Amino acid sequence: MKLTNSSVTNLSDDTDLIRWDPKFALGIPYIDEQHKHLVELCNKLYTEVLASRLKYGNDNNTQWQNALTGTLKECVNYVTNHFSNEEKLMKLVSYEQFSEHKKRHDEFTNKVLETAKGFSSMNFSDAVKFCKFLYDWILSHIAHEDKLYVKKVVDYKQAQAKTP
Repeated sequence: MKLTNSSVTNLSDDTDLIRWDPKFALGIPYIDEQHKHLVELCNKLYTEVLASRLKYGNDNNTQWQNALTGTLKECVNYVTNHFSNEEKLMKLVSYEQFSEHKKRHDEFTNKVLETAKGFSSMNFSDAVKFCKFLYDWILSHIAHEDKLYVKKVVDYKQAQAKTP
């Protein structure tokens, strides 16, 4: 994805990097709501990257990077909280692949934290690549890896419903 100033001058609702699609829903309402919020945060960061670049100009201008600090922190905090919630759920239902899933969460968190530390000196192109990384990871993780624990949650709920 190569963006230039001319390709981002018409910022509108169409600039979302990710659009929530019902096919991403796991059928676990509070997790689905958290996933929707992750998508919203990713879109917010992406839109702010584009808007800040237009407002502040060249890559050497730290104003545009600093303008994004709050949203980036919000993303980091929300991801950490969401992963904690998912991991508690997986433990509760004794999900067999918990260790592997948690490892992927940890790898993603480390990548995001590492990027966040260097964000103030990141150039525009790398900031857009980071947003693309978030997009790819979130979609892939929800669509493939998170769907794997759903059956275990459903089975757990059914067993709980049968218990007097």
